This record gives sequence, structure tokens and C-alpha cells, in this order.
Amino acid sequence: MNGPLRVILNDRPLRQTLTGVGHYIAQLLLHLPEVTHDVHLDPFVFTHLSRGDWRQRLAETPSAVPAQSASASGAPDSQQRDVGGSRKPWWLRRFVQGAYGVLFRRAARRYQLYHEPNHIPIRCDLPTVTTVHDLSVVVHPEWHPRDRVQWYENEFDAGVRQTSRFIAVSEFTKREMVARLGLAPDTIDVTYQAPRPAFGAQPPAVVDRVRRALDLPRRFFLYVGTLEPRKNVAGLLDAFAALPGELRREHPLIIVGAWGWKHEALREKLAARALASDVRLLGYMNDTYLACLYSLCTALVWPTLYEGFGMPPLETMACGGPVIVSDVASLPEVVGEAGVLLDPRDTAAWTAAMQRLAEDEGWHGRCAAAGLRQAATFTWEQCVRKTLACFRTALAES
Repeated sequence: MNGPLRVILNDRPLRQTLTGVGHYIAQLLLHLPEVTHDVHLDPFVFTHLSRGDWRQRLAETPSAVPAQSASASGAPDSQQRDVGGSRKPWWLRRFVQGAYGVLFRRAARRYQLYHEPNHIPIRCDLPTVTTVHDLSVVVHPEWHPRDRVQWYENEFDAGVRQTSRFIAVSEFTKREMVARLGLAPDTIDVTYQAPRPAFGAQPPAVVDRVRRALDLPRRFFLYVGTLEPRKNVAGLLDAFAALPGELRREHPLIIVGAWGWKHEALREKLAARALASDVRLLGYMNDTYLACLYSLCTALVWPTLYEGFGMPPLETMACGGPVIVSDVASLPEVVGEAGVLLDPRDTAAWTAAMQRLAEDEGWHGRCAAAGLRQAATFTWEQCVRKTLACFRTALAES
């Protein structure tokens, strides 16, 4: 092959508020030039449909002070975005997707390889590498909006057939793909993600500023993530409610994240429980604020029922915060022996672990130190190098 390998990347998730997939795309784009100049990874929208320096935009970290947070009643404010309620009509999304696909295929003629970073590739004749973050829609369709399930039912199988090689974000996800999709293990490469540069030791002055801006107590438990069924926030509330009242007041529960789909039962649970003064919903937080929350918390409490990777626990460990997480899916790979891993449905065990971390300063310190060592084993350089190896193998095999 003469000249650099040219790869077109579907960067559509970068056009909205960045969450897991968007951050994954952004970090690949930002770190790839540090590893090689022999591969050009071009984001489709930024390269062909819009103008401006996309590298500068992706590297920028907003620093605005969030608005007043919501209370435990669950009423969202201007910062507490409602992911489930803001979805466009299905017919409009399908129309937009169709038009987007036409433009994408036209641009793809100039490339040798296509990387789809979000489960279902656009129909295209190029050799295709697809990143699969998890199979929750396939395994647990009841946790997702009906139109998303319909999209998978209509398009996912064709996307699997189109894909030359797959990237899985964990060994757990790879095992799921082999078992559920019947894929050969040697067609799947595992590339672990890493904490973004914003997540690490925070300057004390910045931490103090964020604490004052958010009116945070000295210590608190922290949950970060979309408020949706598979995150098991309702189970977390049960475990938190079982703590002694004085401990709850000294270590309130801070919830960071947007309202997702099928959240009505959780809203009712929040409204029904007598926890209004002990639970605060902050909505979406930018990286600067989130890193400080990770650094300050008594522990991240993350009782998810299913996960393809698990970025919040990794980010917390990188910032020096202890983690209590589920012992399911990919989380044992991410946390290793550095955190407390528990059955997500064992409410009593979660309550006991939270109480111990709040009261045992020695154990708290040991968990924090172990987490820092574990987080340091994950790097974006490793992720990019393995991704590049996957690209080259896919092209060679095609």
C-alpha cells in the first residue's frame, strides 16, 4: 500500500452532548496522531459537512458553573437533561439517517476503510470495522426505548454481516458477541478505553472552588450515569436508605446524570422516600466539575446490572476516589482488586460497604491508593495501538 491508510469514521455522536460513545470517538481522534502519522482517521461530519478546527473543539473542556441543582424530588432543571423525553419522532430520525447514509457513502469512495464506533454501521461497500460497546439492546430489550429496539431488529444483523472485524470494549463484551452473535473469537479485538486527560489529581484550589459552587458537604456518596433501568439506581436508593440517619446526613447521596428512558418508576421512588434532604440530583456535569466530585466523594456507588465497560469507576479511581461497584459483566476487568465488588441485588451488602467506607478511614485510604494504581494501567495509547492493528488486519483480510 502506497501512502497512509485512509479511514473514514462515523462521528455523528460528536454532534450532541458527549457521553460514552462520543468521548470514545473524541479520544481516538485526539490520540491517534500521537501514535502514528501513517493512518489518517477522518471524522465524516467534521471533515465533509462542517468547517472549523475540530481538534481544538474536541480538546476544549467547558468550565462554566452549573445552574442550581435539582432536589431529590427529581424535578429536572435547565442542567438536568431528559434524554428519554427529548427523542425526535422515529420517522424523522429514519429520514435523517437515510439522507446521512447517502452523503456518507458518497464521501467514503475516497477511503480504504470504514470505522463505525457505535454498534451498527451505515451500509457501505468499504471493509468495515465496528466497535461494539455492549449488547444490552439484544440481551435486555426491555431496558430500552421501543424505537431503538426496532432499529436493532431491522439493522443490527445486516451490520454484523457487513463488518470485517470487530472491536469489543472488554473481554466480557467479546464473550457476549461470541455467545450471542455466533462470531469467531479471532474476528474480535479487545481495546480497553482509559480515563480522559481531565481525570486525575485535581489542584486543591479548583476542588475548593467547585465545592463552594455546588455547596457540597465535606463527604458524600456519588452516583454518575444516565438514570435508566439497567443502572439500578432504585436499588442504590434502597441501600442508602438503610444507612443510619446520622450517617446519611453526614454523607448524602449526590446523583450526577441526565434522566434517561423508562425513568418514571425511579421518579416515583425518589418522591415517595423520605430522603429529600439526603439526596441531591445535580444533572449533567462538565469534566472539571466531575473530576472534583470524584476526588471528593466518600465513594462512587455503582450498582449497575449490566455494563460493556464502566467508565465512571475508572475515572473515579484515576481521581483518587474509592469505588463500590457491581461484580457483574465487565466491571471485574475494569476495577480488578482495587475496588469493592458486590452483587448488585444484595442491598444489605451495599449498605454495609457504604457504612464501612464512611467510618473506616484506613480502609478508605487503602481503597483510594489501590484505585490509583489500577487506573494507571489503562492508557489511550494502548487503545489506539490496538485499534490501528485491527484496522490493518481488516484491510489485509479484505
